[in-house]
Amino acid sequence: MIKNKQYHVAVPATTANIGSGFDVLGLSLALYNEAVFTVEEGLSFSDLTITAEGEGTDEMAYGPDNIVCQAMKRTAETIGKPLPGGHLHLINRIPFARGMGSSSAAIVAGVGLANLYFGEPLSKKEMLSIAADMEGHPDNAAPAVLGGFVISMMDEQGVRGETIPVSSEWQAVVAVPDFELLTKEARAVLPDSYSRKDAVHNIGAVSFLLAAFFQKKPEYLRIGLQDRIHVLYRLTLIPGGREVVEQAEKAGAYGATISGSGSTMIAFTDRIHAEQVGIAMQQGFASAGISSRIMVLDFDRLGVHRLKA
Repeated sequence: MIKNKQYHVAVPATTANIGSGFDVLGLSLALYNEAVFTVEEGLSFSDLTITAEGEGTDEMAYGPDNIVCQAMKRTAETIGKPLPGGHLHLINRIPFARGMGSSSAAIVAGVGLANLYFGEPLSKKEMLSIAADMEGHPDNAAPAVLGGFVISMMDEQGVRGETIPVSSEWQAVVAVPDFELLTKEARAVLPDSYSRKDAVHNIGAVSFLLAAFFQKKPEYLRIGLQDRIHVLYRLTLIPGGREVVEQAEKAGAYGATISGSGSTMIAFTDRIHAEQVGIAMQQGFASAGISSRIMVLDFDRLGVHRLKA
């Protein structure tokens, strides 16, 4: 391998759960973190130096505890070969701790970089297995690796993932508030059990959600986003969250819900209404005294991919 050679990957933001698809469904968004690994042969991987720019640079680790670094090491161990030292530069565009898959993106970036360095011996399914194992669940990792709208689960046989194309006419509008919501806090608010009525409701809702994507029928999205497993409980942790949903739908969105475990809210819309939906979502947060920023995003179809260094 050539001294000082660079390896460069991009990883999309993701939104998981998607209303009734709790811990199973995920989507990749056209907002990308990048990671560049510059090799210095002859140095140990433990001597890796790290720099970063963009989102969350004051919250991340710059040593061996860095998630990208850990994922690179795990991937190398899986392949059975050592990584050299060098320099890792991270370009972060995905908001930290906001329900847009920043931790999954970091893990997948590390897996992607190591796989690229070793000549891409791992398939995307094998890359997903490493990433999901590190994170403990696949709902963000799967769309980050595979791209698109992904159904995923983990069982005794490992990780399973199936991708469904997303209509090119649809867009996502995300409202990112100025406060974080950690996944462990969002999980802590959920009940230990659910009624049969709520379970049956969610089976019906997720069926319509899948039909919306399979048949490209956006009128089914609002039905599919009517969740009783997590959204009702997590909205209590997001000031203005209910108002964001209401305002987005009034402005013409197909439907709106929490992105991942929050605090970001996401709406699905056509291109004509995207801007006004974003304004309405921002007003929804403002009604609770919360400032937010809006992003109108297309859906990613690539997942993790190589960029020219």
